[in-house]
Amino acid sequence: MSLLAYLKEKWLTYVFAAAGFAFAAAVYKLDTDLNITVSNAAYIMTGLGLLFIVFAVIDYTVMNWRLEKFKRFCDLIAPSDIIDEFFYPLDKGYAECVHTISQEYEKHKAEMHTRSSEDLEFVTKWTHDIKVPISALRLILESYESDLPQEFYQKMDTEISKIQQGTQTILYNIKSNTFYQDYRISRVRTKKLIADVLKEYSNFFSYKKINISITGEDHQVLTDEKWSSYIISQIISNAVKYTPDHGDISICTSRDEGKTTISIRNSGMGITRKDIEQVFEEGYTSSVDRIGMKATGYGMYLAKKLSDKLGHELLVESEPGQYAQFDISFFDENEAVYRVTKM
Repeated sequence: MSLLAYLKEKWLTYVFAAAGFAFAAAVYKLDTDLNITVSNAAYIMTGLGLLFIVFAVIDYTVMNWRLEKFKRFCDLIAPSDIIDEFFYPLDKGYAECVHTISQEYEKHKAEMHTRSSEDLEFVTKWTHDIKVPISALRLILESYESDLPQEFYQKMDTEISKIQQGTQTILYNIKSNTFYQDYRISRVRTKKLIADVLKEYSNFFSYKKINISITGEDHQVLTDEKWSSYIISQIISNAVKYTPDHGDISICTSRDEGKTTISIRNSGMGITRKDIEQVFEEGYTSSVDRIGMKATGYGMYLAKKLSDKLGHELLVESEPGQYAQFDISFFDENEAVYRVTKM
């Protein structure tokens, strides 16, 4: 406790003490019948002053000791077996109150954890179960492709893809909270990562007449294939949302000083300077209307979160009205990967 804090706590004591000194001085000065010499009065006042200083030092020390003891008690999550060790009744009363609150908090936290675990288990099971009817729905739609109007087929296929992507986002978000339990590091080829993701979005490229260009050599990167595929999938999904019909999406793989970078650029409106600083924030959506699929404001946040956990670097740059580009870099020396593989 600082001296200023101590004085704030004890101000009333010192105000009354000062008033007592002032009263004694006034009596001595005004009452001429008192048979006390000036020197004796000075000795008395000096002695009282010294005693008061000693009292203040001792009181300040004791106050600090009480405060530190109470802090240690709180740091130990207010155990009941320490309450009786408090000497002062007021401190003991405070400790009992804190202990009661702590017990209620722990009980509430346990109940919330149980409820959260049950809800999480239900959502996880539902997410896995819903994959079957979604896949069946797509197969049924594909079986009637020749009998359906092309525009109707494209709209239905787009909506099924939205459901599929939304379900995938829920599942990956759940898994991201237990990330290290589902973590498989291996050397993966960038060409395979890109090809697997592009296959998922082939229909969208066709519907919007988007031109795809892939440049750069094939490289091996140290990563988790499933998680990295999801990150790239979110970047491609974001590119499709922004790219107008007959627009361009280019994917370039490059090597530079101990890292491999996959750059994904799409033509179109780009990202405004106002928005670019918030692209990776949870729940954030652009202030400009997107073309095509509606954004949830969660995909890029999750992509950034997973990139950080994998020890990769996800960056964005843009020229408003021209393009937006996302770069994901895989480092040769990856401390995050090293730590997890040693667990």
